[in-house]
Amino acid sequence: MGSTRLQTPSIPVGMLKGTLPEVYIAEEIDHFTVAQTYVARLGSFTFDLLTNTAMWRDLWALTGTSRTFYGSQCVYSAWSELLQTHHPHRFSIIRDSSQIVRVGAAHSWIQARFTFETAGSPGAECSGFIGLVPGVDGKWNIWLLSTILERIQGFPSSDILEPQSSTKTRHAATDTSNHSLLSCVVIGAGMAGLSVAGRLQALGVSYVVLEKNDHVGDNWTHRYESAKLHTPKSYGHLPFSRTFPPEDPYFLTKNDLARGFQRYVNDYGIKVCLSVTVESASLDEEKKIWTVYIRNKNTLETSVIRTRHLVLAIGPGGQTPKMPELPNRELFKGEVLHSVDYKSATRWNGKAGVVVGSANTAHDVASDMVDSGLKSVVMVQRSRTGVIPVQYYTQASERLYNDEIPTEIADRFQFSLPIAISRQIATKRMWSLVDAEPERFDALERVGFKVDRYSDLFVFLCERMGGHYLDVGCSAKIAGGLIKMKSDARLTQFTPSGLEFSDGSHVDADVIIFATGFESNMRLAASSILGRQVTNELEDFWGVDEEGELLGAWKPLKYPGLWYTGGAIGYARYFSRFLALQILADISGAPFQRYTKTPI
Repeated sequence: MGSTRLQTPSIPVGMLKGTLPEVYIAEEIDHFTVAQTYVARLGSFTFDLLTNTAMWRDLWALTGTSRTFYGSQCVYSAWSELLQTHHPHRFSIIRDSSQIVRVGAAHSWIQARFTFETAGSPGAECSGFIGLVPGVDGKWNIWLLSTILERIQGFPSSDILEPQSSTKTRHAATDTSNHSLLSCVVIGAGMAGLSVAGRLQALGVSYVVLEKNDHVGDNWTHRYESAKLHTPKSYGHLPFSRTFPPEDPYFLTKNDLARGFQRYVNDYGIKVCLSVTVESASLDEEKKIWTVYIRNKNTLETSVIRTRHLVLAIGPGGQTPKMPELPNRELFKGEVLHSVDYKSATRWNGKAGVVVGSANTAHDVASDMVDSGLKSVVMVQRSRTGVIPVQYYTQASERLYNDEIPTEIADRFQFSLPIAISRQIATKRMWSLVDAEPERFDALERVGFKVDRYSDLFVFLCERMGGHYLDVGCSAKIAGGLIKMKSDARLTQFTPSGLEFSDGSHVDADVIIFATGFESNMRLAASSILGRQVTNELEDFWGVDEEGELLGAWKPLKYPGLWYTGGAIGYARYFSRFLALQILADISGAPFQRYTKTPI
């Protein structure tokens, strides 16, 4: 199937181009009139309308993919070329969308939303953001543009799906024998897979979701008992409506999440085949059709599904745990688990517990141990860890994700700007909160927790897919001495009674939990389905390229009709719409033409 190729290198988000404008815009400025004037000029704007540091991010509206262009010459050249092929027109400001955005005292700009249409193939309805800063002689300049594909003309919206009676649909969906040739098969019924499925259903695209578990939501119910989201409920919804009702708690438990996923499937008639494992999948390159071989894990019966598109929603690394290999494991007389197998600490009451790791799951497990009455709890920290107080996160999140703003609109604000700009906005606002209460972090340092107080949320979201702690209360237990820290030496080996470290010190343990994470590259996990020969040629999943666009996810891969989806909740929900729209365009005979040039 071809020769092995190198994957696109991932770039640290801190190295991305783009800076916030250093300008103050007075409150009395008529921002609506300014924005309206310049939105009207987008159909034929000239080079002199752009600042030298102008940026344009396009999400499938004109480029057929996700691209970010930097610098006035690059933006102008790309926009001018695509103007000739897509003929964007009918630019119109969205009333009441204009505002002056401020980030601290040094940065501000006028921002507004707008709509437009294209007349390319296919024609589309689109939206966008414009960012304007003062120029010379009373003029304004375009500093920032974002353009977003909303809808393919002649087809339904990917954002609207009415609830329906689902009994018949669910019954048919669990029987794989009546599938001939589908437009899409989605592997995995977690947040990412269900989001794509809902979008496909809204667009009228034939599909089925294959799920290895016996129930929708088991990807959550099978986790440890105290598992919950560390982000607000308002951020956690699936597409189309509020998945989680008012009576659900602010931080959704694993059971709340499972019930919400089940309601979503039932309310919208999402087609899910449960209790099936995907044995393999292969592509007929001439016909561009995938054959998916599946097995019912209860009856052991095998069957085949044929599809034009295959979406991998199997988690970043298929939930493959990472665990350090330490010598003398056989000598240890206690119990050793990876967090993937951890359920509860209650059976270890009165014993000595050790948690290796210092990110979200490690904190959850250590907190459980304290609450369950273990006689001692030690956290082994292997590297400095970013701690973000949940109040900092919710203060930012609730500006968009709340009971008033529809989730679809909030997602456009949150995820449509260039990642470099979103990152700078977030870090400047968050670090100002850190500066306001140093004692919160000093208290952790005093007890041996090595804290990165000026941590970068976008490193965790876009590079590492974790590795931080969103503090929902465990930091107080560490600062208060309920959880002891071991962070001054490297872990070297097991002993009969615990763990030994590079400085010769020892920590006693009856139970050791390794909360050391999971494989984060879906490409590697996909080899069990596609084979290593195929996955060696695929793009990596996650990280950002030199433009700041996420690697692999929601874009065509090396083989026709093969896709990744996943990432944090908001990413999976929002970008599922673009994946579904690309599939619709392909099966409708007018696939998107990807603009791959980078004008100089």
